[in-house]
Parts: sequence; structure tokens; C-alpha cells
Amino acid sequence: MITVGDVMNMRAFDNMWLAAPCEGAREREVHGVGTLDHEPFTGRYDLFSEGEMIFTTLGFAEMHPDLAEEALLQLIERNVAAVAVKAVVLHEVTPRVAAASAERGVPVLFYEGRFMERVIADLMNLLDDDAAEWERNHLLDTILAPSDEQAVRATFFAIAGVTGATIQCLAIRAVTDDDASLRALQRVVEGVLADYADRWDDVERTFVCRYRGILLGFVSFKRPPLKAIAISEADLEKYLSTIGPLVCGISQEVPLSEGDIAVRQAMAALRTAQDDGLSIVRWTTLRFDAFRASAHTDRMYNRASEMIRGVLFDYDAEHGAELGRTAEAFAASCGEVRACAEALFQHPNTVRYRLGKIKAVLSMEECTDRELAQLLFLVYLTGDSVAAHFKDIAIG
Repeated sequence: MITVGDVMNMRAFDNMWLAAPCEGAREREVHGVGTLDHEPFTGRYDLFSEGEMIFTTLGFAEMHPDLAEEALLQLIERNVAAVAVKAVVLHEVTPRVAAASAERGVPVLFYEGRFMERVIADLMNLLDDDAAEWERNHLLDTILAPSDEQAVRATFFAIAGVTGATIQCLAIRAVTDDDASLRALQRVVEGVLADYADRWDDVERTFVCRYRGILLGFVSFKRPPLKAIAISEADLEKYLSTIGPLVCGISQEVPLSEGDIAVRQAMAALRTAQDDGLSIVRWTTLRFDAFRASAHTDRMYNRASEMIRGVLFDYDAEHGAELGRTAEAFAASCGEVRACAEALFQHPNTVRYRLGKIKAVLSMEECTDRELAQLLFLVYLTGDSVAAHFKDIAIG
């Protein structure tokens, strides 16, 4: 956004000042540029548009001062961004112009500096740069936006015809991996979800479709969720458990505008069910695996983890050390030196020595072992050894 203040700061001007007080003059937006070389014919002031910065010498004022006053009044009436008069013929404005400028908030400026053509060219370049900057900012906003909520809602309406307040997703895999079994399972799931909808008055719509070898089911609710874990969630699991052999992940109930998150949650819960040999897993019961799955899908998180692992890997490659392996085992052992040593078949003092080297390589010499363990736990959160350790704890 280019303002009158930005124009006043351009190097093309030796000096620029307000012809009369005008509140908020510097903050007015400039959307274009125009010139007034001579007094326009009657009715031709409509050539000038709102938001334009108008440059003029008002050369005709030398012979006809009244025409200069009329020109300025007409431009102010057109609500241009500002009028910049080169101080050649006219050096002050009439009381009528000053009053109109203050009333409409359209500043009249005098300036001294380069030829008007050069000034206009510099301003046009500034406006072009601003337009290009706006386009770049728009593209960056698109890149940085996690999701367009309106687009998400529109997409779910196009897929499943849902318009409710919230949505819950099911990701289901048939035990037998063939298309005929999947289609048969789809019909069964459709019937079960229809029965579930009859059980809950708040259900707006249910829908089931095939997606890349699995089924995705959607339950849309008319009201917002009352708690983090909806009361209806356990009931939904009971209905699905009557179907027979299947593997299923159930998402949390989320706002429809975050339906993409529900799909990710359901698919992550399905992966956990497959890995652990379970029939049905709810996202709201995943605990550690929920954070692990979230970290897997976050590119910025993964890049930060890869950076730390890369520093340790590079050191190991150059010095024939095993800092990376030790760091991962230390994280999996929750910062317990003896447990880490047993996992690595090393003496605890060897592990302590390596931890000191890890701190030095990561420029963390002043941190404690506990602080190092906290960092490494986050670095290796998506690693297999850390995940396996916490699953062992859960089983134990």
C-alpha cells in the first residue's frame, strides 16, 4: 500500500509541503497517478479517478487565477488521493480551496524538485513495485495458510453433501485386501452409520466412500462438540464393533472447517490399529502416538528434527563416532544413563562421555542431562526406537 506520506518521502522532491492543514493527509492511500497540464473543458474532470495522485503546474493560473481555484475544487470533489502542485506559478491556495481540502480530507501539496514527468515516472515505478509486492505477499499467505476454512467446508459439501457444524471421520480397512470385499464392507458400514444416525438426533448426515484401498466414513453433526471427547464417540465405536472383522481408526469430532484434520486423525488411528493388531482405535485415546503422528505430518517439525540429527550424523561420519545412535537411545531411555548403556551394550561412563560430546557438538555445554534428554526426545519423536519404548511401557 502506497500512501501520500510515501510519495512525500520520494527523492524526486527537493521539498514538499501542505498548502493548508489537512488531517490524515499522509495516511491517504494512492492507487494511481494522473496529470493536469491545462484547465480541462467543462465536464471533463470525470477523467480523474478517486485515489489518484494528481500532479500539475497549474500554468493557466498565471493568466486566470480563478480557473486554478476551480480546478483544485473539482479535483478535491473527485476525492483524489492528493493534488501536488509544482510551485512555479501558484505558491498558495485560496481560502475556498483550503476549506474544501480540510472538509473532504483531500490534501493539496506544493513541491519543488525534478521535472513533473520524472516525478510521475518515479511514482509509477513505486506503484508497480507495490503491486508486485502485494501479489508476492498474497502468494506467501497462500503458502503459509494451513488451510482455507471456507474451501474445506466447500470441499466436504462436494464430497459428502455435509453442511453441519462438526464432522467425525472413520478410516476403515477390510481384513481381506481385495476390491470386492471393500465394496461389500462399504455397504455394511453405510447401514451401520445410518442406524447410528437414527440413534442420535444431532447427526446431520452420514456418508461412506472408497479412498485408495480403504473406506472413509463421515458423520456430520448439527451442533458443536460439547467436550474434547464427545459422548457419542464410544457409542459410535460400539456400532462399528458389530460389523465383524475390520481395522478402523476414528477421529475426534472437529468443526467442519477443520475436516481435513479429522481425515488425518482417522488415518493415523488406522495405522496404529494396524501396527498394534487392534480392531478399532480412537484418536482421542492415542496419547503418545497422537503427537508422533502429528509430528510426522508437520514439515517444519521434521526439518528441525532432521537438522539436529544431521549435525550428529556429520560428526559421526567425520570422526567415526556413534553420537547419533547414542542420542537416539538416550531419548528412548527417557534420559536414564544406565538404561541407555544397557540398550547400547556399553558402560555407563562411556555413555556419559558421549553425552558430553553431544552437548559440545550441539553447542549445549551448559545444559543438564535432563535438558538434553528433553531436546533429544523431541528430535527423535518420530523415530522407531522412541515409539517402541513407549509402547513397551504401555504394554507393561
